[in-house]
Amino acid sequence: MRTTFLAVVLALGAAVQPALGAESSEFQITPRIGQGELKLDAFEGVDGLHETDTYGLGVSFGVLTPIGIVFEVGADSYGNVEIFDDDEEFSLSQRYVAVGYQFEFGDGWRLIPKVSRARWKLRSDKGLFDFNDDDDRELRGYEYAYEATIARKVSRALTLGLNYKQGDYDFGRARAVSFVVQIGI
Repeated sequence: MRTTFLAVVLALGAAVQPALGAESSEFQITPRIGQGELKLDAFEGVDGLHETDTYGLGVSFGVLTPIGIVFEVGADSYGNVEIFDDDEEFSLSQRYVAVGYQFEFGDGWRLIPKVSRARWKLRSDKGLFDFNDDDDRELRGYEYAYEATIARKVSRALTLGLNYKQGDYDFGRARAVSFVVQIGI
């Protein structure tokens, strides 16, 4: 398994055009919109395993260094909406710092794997028309998340792509696939 992983990394390294040719750092703003899944294993008031689809938004601000390393701070929030159902609404919001590497491929394609440390908050309430805040519950913590973005540069300052992000938290697991628009300044 390690040999296969090493071979893949070496092949990627041989195929990648290094970002060492960059003249200066680039500031990046990356809004995102996407769909995900929230899996709850251990949360007060939830019996057994609970899975729900989520939708959300986020934005990050990053710096791409001349050697290809990306430093980023951001925030995102994903949740489900239960208007008329008896199911609970869940929302996961997080603020994070991330570090990664931007691999530049030919013809404007790029791959950006990252690891982040997030401060997260999981919130639960009974629905849109429940005005009793006494039954709302929150769980907070810190955890690592992993993500990868595949994108293509469409102009000098604009890059479009897809992002996959996953984290294992105290309550269970969250993952999301997002459409990202990266603006480089």
